[in-house]
Amino acid sequence: MVTMDEYIEQLLAEMPESTLHDVVKNILDEPIPEAVKGRLLKPLQPRKYRPSPPPRKAKERKRKAIEEEFDPIPRHKVLRSVKDYQDEIQGLFAENKTDELTFRQTPWALGNFLRGWQLDVPRGHPQGADPRAFLESTESQIRRKLEEELRALGGGLKFQLALKVDLVKVNPDGSEEYTDPVLRHKQEAVLQKSEITAALRQAFPRVLETLEKWTQRGSGWAVVQVHTLWLDIARYQPLRGGSYIPLPKKLQDKKAVVNVKNGDDHCLRWALRSALFQAAKDPQRPAKYPTEDGLDFTGIEAPTPISQIGMVERQNNLAINVFGWDKEVIVHRLSKQPEDMPRTSLLLIEKAGKFHYTWIKNLNRLLYDQSKHREKKHFCERCLHGYSREDLLEDHKPECQGIGQTAARVEMPEEDKNKFTFQNHHKQLPAPYIIYADFEALTTKVEGPELDPTKSNTQRTQHHEACSYCYVKVRCNGQTEAPVEYRGPDAAEHFLRALQEEERGIKGVLSNPQAMLMTRADWETHRTARRCHVCDGLLEGDSVRDHCHITGKYRGAAHSACNLKLRLDPKTTTTPVVFHNLRGYDSHLLMQAISKVEGRMSCIPNNTERYISLSLRQLRFIDSAQFLQASLSKLVDANKPEAFHITARYEPAHQKRTLLMRKGVYPYKYVDSWERFEETKLPPKEAFYSKPSDEHIDDDDYKHAQRVWETFGCQTLGNYADLYCWTDVLLLADVFENFRKTSQKQYGLDPANYYTSPELSWDALLKKTGVELELLTDYDQHLFIEKGMRGGISMVSKRHARANNPAVEGYDPEKPNSHILYLDANNLYGWAMSQPLPTGGFRWVEDCDGLAGTIKDQPADGPEGFILEVGLEYPQELHDEHNAYPLAPERTVVQKKWMSEYQQGLLGAGVASAEVEKLVPNLRDKNHYVLHYRNLQLYLSLGMKLKKVHRALRFEQSPWMEPYIRMNTELRKQATSAFEKDLYKLMNNSVFGKTMENLRRRVNVKLVRSHEEDKLRRLIASPSFARVNIFDDDLAAVEVHKSRLVLNRPVYVGMSILDLSKTLMYDFYYGQLKNQYGDRCQLLYTDTDSLLLKIQTEAVYRDMLASTLCTALKTKRLSGR
Repeated sequence: MVTMDEYIEQLLAEMPESTLHDVVKNILDEPIPEAVKGRLLKPLQPRKYRPSPPPRKAKERKRKAIEEEFDPIPRHKVLRSVKDYQDEIQGLFAENKTDELTFRQTPWALGNFLRGWQLDVPRGHPQGADPRAFLESTESQIRRKLEEELRALGGGLKFQLALKVDLVKVNPDGSEEYTDPVLRHKQEAVLQKSEITAALRQAFPRVLETLEKWTQRGSGWAVVQVHTLWLDIARYQPLRGGSYIPLPKKLQDKKAVVNVKNGDDHCLRWALRSALFQAAKDPQRPAKYPTEDGLDFTGIEAPTPISQIGMVERQNNLAINVFGWDKEVIVHRLSKQPEDMPRTSLLLIEKAGKFHYTWIKNLNRLLYDQSKHREKKHFCERCLHGYSREDLLEDHKPECQGIGQTAARVEMPEEDKNKFTFQNHHKQLPAPYIIYADFEALTTKVEGPELDPTKSNTQRTQHHEACSYCYVKVRCNGQTEAPVEYRGPDAAEHFLRALQEEERGIKGVLSNPQAMLMTRADWETHRTARRCHVCDGLLEGDSVRDHCHITGKYRGAAHSACNLKLRLDPKTTTTPVVFHNLRGYDSHLLMQAISKVEGRMSCIPNNTERYISLSLRQLRFIDSAQFLQASLSKLVDANKPEAFHITARYEPAHQKRTLLMRKGVYPYKYVDSWERFEETKLPPKEAFYSKPSDEHIDDDDYKHAQRVWETFGCQTLGNYADLYCWTDVLLLADVFENFRKTSQKQYGLDPANYYTSPELSWDALLKKTGVELELLTDYDQHLFIEKGMRGGISMVSKRHARANNPAVEGYDPEKPNSHILYLDANNLYGWAMSQPLPTGGFRWVEDCDGLAGTIKDQPADGPEGFILEVGLEYPQELHDEHNAYPLAPERTVVQKKWMSEYQQGLLGAGVASAEVEKLVPNLRDKNHYVLHYRNLQLYLSLGMKLKKVHRALRFEQSPWMEPYIRMNTELRKQATSAFEKDLYKLMNNSVFGKTMENLRRRVNVKLVRSHEEDKLRRLIASPSFARVNIFDDDLAAVEVHKSRLVLNRPVYVGMSILDLSKTLMYDFYYGQLKNQYGDRCQLLYTDTDSLLLKIQTEAVYRDMLASTLCTALKTKRLSGR
């Protein structure tokens, strides 16, 4: 293949009558735009006709003529000049060729309300490696598509762009890891063509901001290629204020709202008039206000939707907040105008589908009864939280605005209901029934436009359709019924209908509880019982017999109230249906059919595409991978062979069962039609290629598949597929049943009653320790602690280092010996969770100056602790010593002025940048820095200086998590299988995740069927509408922001654990490593619990064995380079 330079040279030599313009035109096969033509190229003038000279002389003359006519610049400079313009020409090519990337409609749409468009990006597309450039190059296409949709819908729309991007990360071992996140922004509303440009200017940076959270968080991810662009369209019929609606009586009685009785559709304007020209008497009468009001409503619709209020603000230099009324006040919209601009607050009320704007003349009075306190209150417009004094409200506002989340009404626990203890006693009871299930799918080819065979293209090529299923039902006593299998059309729908039949049968059993069966031993146990077997409290005369309503077996003595908690109500008791990887793959197969069967649907979402759980009536679909985070084959290998009771029940032959317990293989891509199931031979090895993982099976795997085919007498590929699905279900049932038994034995809890391992481990912690935690009731205390939340430090301190010792290649004995070590903290968070942690007694410290003088002396294990907001000085003399690992890292937005020239050059070249907060270790002084008192003590001991204590929160503390952490550590030591070892490690690790639970990030997703048009219309029109995902013509998932946020989690625990973990890392680095080696120890890189170091010493391992360096850490040696 010739290069571009060679190609140009050939054209110059062989095209006598061409100008250089024509040459470039031929290269591109496109005309150059006039605006660029004059700037880029100087046309050559054609010469007069002359008789043709001999060929060799003709060629030489042509070359000379071109050189002379190009101002006469030497030929090599002409070529170099063209090469210099190559990048610009490529850019023109991309702009001209972008039109070839055409949107095509996605397969599914929901009535006339929802539809999507998709643009597939070929590999090698000129802007494909730069998401910012790609979005800019497709802006005109997106705009045209939005204009088309506006016309087609005959009204407004909300749109969302979703950009799928291929990312790569190079791991320390040199291997490459790939992922392909979908980057989104919040929905943008467009009512008319003129609003499209502004909406896209909002959307593009937000998509790129999402990308930065991947590529700039220190994770090493880098963009490879833009994969797909989706444009999701939702028909928007906005909430519009119209003619007069009476206020609800509760609002009338408050006398806090002015409701003008307008007879037209201009109620927004009338509400603003009532605020700007306040009437002392009869403010509800329109005659009290001038019609010549000076307001500019050019281009504003009447009735006016909320989405146009920003335009009203800009045209009239106003700041307008909009609240709503849904039995209580909620936040619809907060103005983004400068904070010093006075706010006008409006209340949007609704009746029978009609809406009306009113003016809130006194927000404090409107919100007053949301508080039980009788003193005067001052309320925050963002969170609707009240304060007894206005100065307290002013102090609160910066903290509230700084959390960066969507505004919502915040509720805190009431002071008499703020105790947090183990309450889920009913989850100790084994689920009456549980169902284990799996699907197999056809991967049929998606019909679409024929692709250019000369290019590498990325396009959706497969559609996954459930073709078979298997499930097995297990009772609480371990009894099972024969597995149910099906292969045929509409398998997912057939599966759900079969489960609904099972559900009816289970309800029948629960409606007819078994009589209690008491043995003589049971009677004696009950007679001598002193404690309730449910809550472990003293019985003290209140004792009833508790028994299993399924088997009739006596369970123990219980308080009457506790016994009622374990009652199985046929109308509410759910049946777990367990898939392995429900959240990733199987949920999409379920979604293809769930709308086709009757019954109430709900979900617990991660987002609109991934679900922790789905529910259909009383069937609760859960994901075993949310508890056991490994592939099914690895989980099978981790369990002992004798643990597979269910598999043995249905395949008693040991030899056959051994075959089944090895990881099987299945030709997923090959099975692309129903006819494949009729084939009478095992497909060839090449057919087992997996496109998602880009892997072929090895010879040993294929031989195993052949043995399975022969041993089980498969006659067709359909037999093999059925066996594969049947095996997976039985193995999953055994693995999860073993997990349930272990959990019930060690923690007294059934995982089948939970959704995730963090949820299970948190209850296990509360139950084991019996701790009573105090929930915060003061929102400012909650914000104060959130301000101190900082994750693990990840940074590169030195970009290149080379070890020099006899064990590495290129060793130079003339230079000092040095080693590169990777040190990994052993169970860092487990150590932090074993330290004294807050339990309650939260109160603000009144004498902060006094605390500043004594904070160094506060004991680490004392009964009281502190979280402080301080000013710290980082002395100049520490900067060189601490440059590699600065103390007191900050969450901050990196300013351009802090960047190197190279980084600023990247920004100048158009690399994506957004206002994303990052955890940045730095040597600056700290102002209003929130931290745990033990961190402050360490930082002061290492040379930082305390300038001031602004605020401090005192609390009671104890090492209350330590017994639980120690129990799991001991159980792990005693474990007799890899499965148990992994389980006890998981139960410690996952409980930390629960201490970090951020309720602000929870999403609310509604599943909507196609016939629920009114529900869908209202959700899309709502200001809290976030995004939508269309599954098929019958079902969509709509995400809405929460308008009400209840903060009822002990966030102070997670904040303390994160801060305390940093003390271990800093203390080890500065207190031990630097203390021993001084400047001969250099930090190269750190990531939360690890340190990559270069140490100059003769023999580093001998040093460590002779010192205390390895007391808390294990080591892993890396190759020196």
